[in-house]
Amino acid sequence: MDNQPTSVLDDTALDRTDASRYDRALDETPMPHKWGSARSIQIEKWQHGRGRSSTFPSKDRALAWEARSASNRENVSVEDENSRQELLERPPLRNTGEVCEAAELFDESDLIFDNEGAAEMDSDGASSADDYPLSCVQLNPTPDSVDLIDATEVNIDDAVRPSSAPSWARRTVRDAFATDINFSWHRVTVQVPEQPKKKVPGKTILNNIHGLARAGSLLAIMGASGAGKTTFLNLLTDRTASGLQVNAVLAINDNAIKPSDVRRISSYVQQQDLFFSNLTVLEHLTVQALLRMNRNLTRKARLARVHEVLHELGLMDVINSYIGSVSGGTRGISGGQQKRLSFATEVLTDPPVLFADEPTTGLDSFASEIVVHHLKRMAKSGRTILCTIHQPPTEVFNCFDDLLLLAEGRTAYLGPRAAAVSYFSNIGYSCPSGFNPADFYIYTLAVVPTEREESLAKIEEITDKYLEVEKNEGVHDRPLPKPSAALTRTVQELADEQGESVLNQLAVLGKRTFRLTMRSMVMVQLNIMATLVVAIAMGLFYLDIGTEENIVRRVQGITGAIFLLISVGGYNGAGNIAQVVPVEHPIFVREYESGTYSPAVYFICKYLATLPLVLVLQLVASVITYFMFGLVREAGRYFIFYAVNVMVLLCAESIGYIISAVAGSNLSVAFALTPVGIVPLMLFSGLLLNLNSTPGYVVWLEALSFMRWGFEAAMINEFQQDFLQNCTVLNATEACFSNGDQVLQHFGFDTSTDTIGRNFGIMAALAIGYRLVAFIITMISLRMGVKR
Repeated sequence: MDNQPTSVLDDTALDRTDASRYDRALDETPMPHKWGSARSIQIEKWQHGRGRSSTFPSKDRALAWEARSASNRENVSVEDENSRQELLERPPLRNTGEVCEAAELFDESDLIFDNEGAAEMDSDGASSADDYPLSCVQLNPTPDSVDLIDATEVNIDDAVRPSSAPSWARRTVRDAFATDINFSWHRVTVQVPEQPKKKVPGKTILNNIHGLARAGSLLAIMGASGAGKTTFLNLLTDRTASGLQVNAVLAINDNAIKPSDVRRISSYVQQQDLFFSNLTVLEHLTVQALLRMNRNLTRKARLARVHEVLHELGLMDVINSYIGSVSGGTRGISGGQQKRLSFATEVLTDPPVLFADEPTTGLDSFASEIVVHHLKRMAKSGRTILCTIHQPPTEVFNCFDDLLLLAEGRTAYLGPRAAAVSYFSNIGYSCPSGFNPADFYIYTLAVVPTEREESLAKIEEITDKYLEVEKNEGVHDRPLPKPSAALTRTVQELADEQGESVLNQLAVLGKRTFRLTMRSMVMVQLNIMATLVVAIAMGLFYLDIGTEENIVRRVQGITGAIFLLISVGGYNGAGNIAQVVPVEHPIFVREYESGTYSPAVYFICKYLATLPLVLVLQLVASVITYFMFGLVREAGRYFIFYAVNVMVLLCAESIGYIISAVAGSNLSVAFALTPVGIVPLMLFSGLLLNLNSTPGYVVWLEALSFMRWGFEAAMINEFQQDFLQNCTVLNATEACFSNGDQVLQHFGFDTSTDTIGRNFGIMAALAIGYRLVAFIITMISLRMGVKR
């Protein structure tokens, strides 16, 4: 190609500003696996001091591997065509930060480093400098890899040209692009439509704003309350609330991109840090890497990326520490470390564009400075980072490269942070000496309630003057960016590469869910103890009621004991789910927005994770109560009794999932809805209201009551074909049940021989149906609250 550089290693063609592009060019150039004596390769080193991989010290980042044909490069010699075929059979290696033993990959004659602080291979093939590990990972070869060896196409002049690396060789999202990304927005207008019927006037939140976030820069978005910062960030991240009228054009490198596609190339670090407190830092990131990274990567490559990110964000010291939760009372890592972990979660895929909402919220000035310093370092590696921030201290504010000031939905300033003071001074608003510039901008652009008209006039004056600057630069006269076929194709490839298979999602998420359950042993033990205490109390209350000589007392006692056991199990089952799932709901929503896994997989894993506890709880309850009640001592009848209680608890948990889906993350609502969901089902169980007396307009509710089917099955199991008393010896005035069928008919139960099996089938269908309803409610709420 005419525009192709003569060599990606030519340091005369690339300056320091091209360092991140250079890094990518290195990653896209295959390395030979093992060279025999007939082949040789020279290793060039170019010190640019901006290594993207933190496992390489910056001064030694520039290890460049390049294998090209002899016609293109002088430093590679390949004797014959057979070597080309051998290269095809030996997969290329690309730097991922995974520390490997060099002796496993190279002979001592294959690799020699210089003595300028780098490692030097000894005769055993081991490195003499452990501080500079060799980073590597193997990928599966394809026939296209030979073409890459012949000619790696890297055109740094083409702003939208995709990376030449094939999709199977992409380790991160940024690898899909041959250049760093400038992210721009054009004619952004957001309005709340007028509602004449409700007499609600319309309002303009953002008014025709333009701007650019430079590649490799850290942009601060600031403004007083009501300036439109949150709306602006939500628009850029495709999370605009429904009901708003939006007109905007987003672009990368002056090529239009759909808002939904912005999600493919970016990540969003939200203000609130949400984690499972019982996971360690490494476990959390490992799960995210296994679910979110390129599906073509091996597990080894993903774990390598995890360690890169841990190094990059300074979290290696807490790698095996529990994350913890301040609100939950669980000790763990600090608030600043949790914020850095939030960034680590989102940069695992190495997106070229990163958004952050108030990254310093809740942190002290020292922790805030550490977080922003890490952001700046990530930006210098080639990322484009935009974040809203509220009145940062001077030390934190000075870490930003660029500054965007919004006021009443308009742009008051966009440019280098260091030049903002001079700009405001030139338009008549000088920052006092020794005053924090960030505070000065906020105070200058804020609307003072007692001086509203004056404040609005001042804001209009400032924004009008910046509008003149934009007009002088021709910002509003430039044609809008157009879509690019190459960009569209690259984004689609990224979409195809993301997302694990359902089986892999089940494996990873199931393991995490089971691990969390096992680590919540306090709750498990409390549940078991509570079940044990209640079962013993009920056993003592109904002790040997099944052996009572008086038939009426026996029937009444057994009926009450079975109903109470089923009712307590139903209420506890629904309540246990209703007090756990809402706590996890915000994390589930966050991971859903990030496309981490399918919601169906999440629910399946939750269901499976609670099953062992259900079996244990009902085993404890049924063993104690069955024999203390003095019920029929037959093994078959006991196991049916146990199975009935298991099915009742599973159905009750399903009701708990419906309650949780309606309540969302609001625990108070979940607690309030629990009796609303359980009590009506108790009324139609068959004890409090005879089944033959159920009003026709609520028969459907009786059919939906899992307690009705469970209670009937337990009663049939106890009384069917059981001889109770010879009524011929009693006076006619006394109540008498000569056999169990009479008892069942008295309550309106079906005495058919297959009734128990039918009831089990109905309860299983109800358990599945309830959970499907919960899933549908959850999906509707997600789609209403999150614009996909």
